[in-house]
Formats: sequence, C-alpha cells, structure tokens
Amino acid sequence: MLSAGDRLIDRYRVLELLGRGGMGEVWSAQRLADGHRVAIKVLLEKALRRRDIVKRFEREAEAASRIRSPHVCALLDTGLTRDGAMFLVFELLRGESLADRLRRESFLPFDEVAAMLLDVLRGIADAHEASVLHRDLKPGNIFVTGAGSGEERSVILDFGVSKLIDHVRTVDEPSLTAFDGTVGSFAYMAPEQVRGAARVDGRADIYGAGAVAFRALTGRLPFEGISARMVASLKLERNAPSLGTVTGCRWPRLIEEFFARVLARAAEDRFSSAAEALDALGRLVEAIGWVRSRCAHRLRDVD
Repeated sequence: MLSAGDRLIDRYRVLELLGRGGMGEVWSAQRLADGHRVAIKVLLEKALRRRDIVKRFEREAEAASRIRSPHVCALLDTGLTRDGAMFLVFELLRGESLADRLRRESFLPFDEVAAMLLDVLRGIADAHEASVLHRDLKPGNIFVTGAGSGEERSVILDFGVSKLIDHVRTVDEPSLTAFDGTVGSFAYMAPEQVRGAARVDGRADIYGAGAVAFRALTGRLPFEGISARMVASLKLERNAPSLGTVTGCRWPRLIEEFFARVLARAAEDRFSSAAEALDALGRLVEAIGWVRSRCAHRLRDVD
C-alpha cells in the first residue's frame, strides 16, 4: 500500500498518514505540479478483496465527482496505485470533525449549530441538484474548518453509501440488517431509510441533518437505545421528542417547530427539499436575531 515518499501517477508525492480505518487510509500528499497539499484516500489490501467495499469506494468517486459545492469535500482526481488499487484525491481540510468536537463538548450553542446546519443544508441542496443523495449524514461525516478564525465552514464528507438519483435501483440496496451494524448510523437515519434504503429521496438527508443538529444542541440523540434494532423500532413507532422534552428547558417556539418538521416521522411532513429547509432556517435565524443578549448560551428560556 502507500508509504511516505511514494509517487502516484507522477502527479503526487505521498507525505504522511492522516488517518486509518478498518478498510482504508487517508494520507496527505503534495501535488508535484504546484506543490499544493491534498488528501489521498486509498483502500487497504484486505478491503480490495471485498467487492461491496470496492463498489462503495467507486460509488463515492462517482458521486463526489458530480458535486460542486464549498460545503462538500471536493474530489480533485482519481488514479491507481502501483498495486492497481484505486485512490481518490480530495481537497485537504484543516480542522476537526463534528464528532470530535462533540466528544470534547457535550453540546454546542445555538449560533454555532445554526451556522453548521446552514452549511450542511447548502451542501445537501448542491448534492441533490447534482442528483446525489448522501444517506449517511452523522457528526463523523461533517468536518468543520477554520476553527477559532470566526469564519468556520462545515463540509460534508464520505459519499460512500450515497445514491445517484438517476441510477435508482431497487436491488442490492442496504437494509436494516445489512446497512451498518452500529447504533450511531441508525441514530441519524430517517424512519423510511430504516425500513429500506432503496426508495428514499432527499427528505431522508433533511432528517439526517436535523438529527445531527438536534444532537449538537441537546447533547442527546432524538432516539436512544442499547441496540440498533431498538433505536430503529423507536424511530418507526414514535414521533421525535421536542428539544424541551430532552433538555427540560423551554426553547423558542420557532426553533421547536423547525425541528419538529425536519424530524417528522413521515417524509411528507418534512420540508419538501433541502432548499426549502435552508430557506426556513435562514428566516428562523433572522427572526431569532442569532443570539440575543438574554440568551447568550443556548437560546433557552426565551419567549
């Protein structure tokens, strides 16, 4: 596989390992033509023997290549290693994932969450415009750049389980038992996606973005349980709780109404598109006046 100093297709020089997962690695690299730093994503040898993982990697490449958005990590290039393994070249982001931030801080203030959600909805809207559904929005797939600069930008990562809307298939799609065995993935899924991913539309991504924001605001997931199946069952049978129910504090009615809609159990009760949700959130933020002096922490206990 890759090592520091390797050259890839005479265009990149591998620098250092940034991260390793069960099936792949991410390396920083230098583009030889101009010295620009990029991120190289490549599968491990054991992953190359699994056709499902390879297909997921190929799907990510096709999906990411379609999208042009400042809020979706840009795919810059693709190629093959000396061993014939496909690699993807992405823009190199500096910052931290939302998951890392939430491990450090149990919840975040409204202004920070609202800014993140605006960016994520912009990225989702751009992806949907390119006929791509993400289907796996969660804190680990949202990266925050520019921390502390006053100009943070949230960027969506990992389109490995995305769906190309113009290539809809009703077979070989993940289901409740095959999608991902972790409670975390199910925690952010829309109810209709839990039933079966083949026929979901853009409203599932709206739910996922809303669930991420709910977790960031309250420190809790909308539905929690000891297993993925328990979480899925709760999600299918119950409406999402209000912010007030989870936190024990009063939240502004406009905020509660927004979350009730993005987390509606039935897809038809949500915003019809990411663009509509983005417009509603923009109007909400304007109405709230971002963070007023009397609610400088969480916007709780506000009439």
